[in-house]
Amino acid sequence: MREIAQNIEGGFDIAVLTQKRTGEALMDKALPFPETVLKGGLLIISKEESNKYTPSQDTAIQSRSKKTTRTNNRKRIIFDDTFLHNGKTYQVNSSKSGLYVEILTKIIEQFEIAQAKWKRVFVLRFDLHTHRFTEDNKLITAFRKRLFQKLKRVYGFKEIGFCWVREQERAKTQHYHFVLFLDGRLIRHSSKISGMVKAAWEDPTGTFTVWYVKRPFYFTNSEDIIQKAIYRVSYLAKPRGKGYRPAQTKDYQCSRMKA
Repeated sequence: MREIAQNIEGGFDIAVLTQKRTGEALMDKALPFPETVLKGGLLIISKEESNKYTPSQDTAIQSRSKKTTRTNNRKRIIFDDTFLHNGKTYQVNSSKSGLYVEILTKIIEQFEIAQAKWKRVFVLRFDLHTHRFTEDNKLITAFRKRLFQKLKRVYGFKEIGFCWVREQERAKTQHYHFVLFLDGRLIRHSSKISGMVKAAWEDPTGTFTVWYVKRPFYFTNSEDIIQKAIYRVSYLAKPRGKGYRPAQTKDYQCSRMKA
């Protein structure tokens, strides 16, 4: 199996964290991702080519009618290319399937709280794949606990912002999209955190291994970069792939940081 890595316009990289079956060879060479460190800071890694942000979206919003649909699971879906939250308009990746209002609101809420608290925000977006289906989310809960314990011990974070969503489409197993919001003032280099993510997701028995990106990019926290970050992480709120789970199992969860 081979990991496909590709630069996206604006310096965003594709990162896929995938559990692999025992016996499959790993790539032992470094991935060709340069790391650029600038003053200020938002970092984001994005998996999907389809959620590429272009400057034209700031001035030429598609002319679809503003519409909100309520689904059987009580979530609301919007189809607009912008989303208003706390008086601020964000560009979002609604695509054809729209976005769940409840999930999008939680993501932006936690990001805004992180920005207000720390000014410099480290945003990391990655995907977690598994080769076995589970009816619950114990895998992601255990991963989060291991990762957060390590992050707090190494970096001294008082709070960690996050959101994850569970999806299952054509595959027989679920996968997770995950975004972290961290205090960027305490982070000097991203590769250490990538290693922590890898270690936290690996199966304790060694049955599975993880792909990860060692050298992502840093960005200044300008309004342009904030818009690009929200556009990309808004992908987590898409309805497609959600709902294939037992009724009692959550398809998303976010941190509860308070302003």
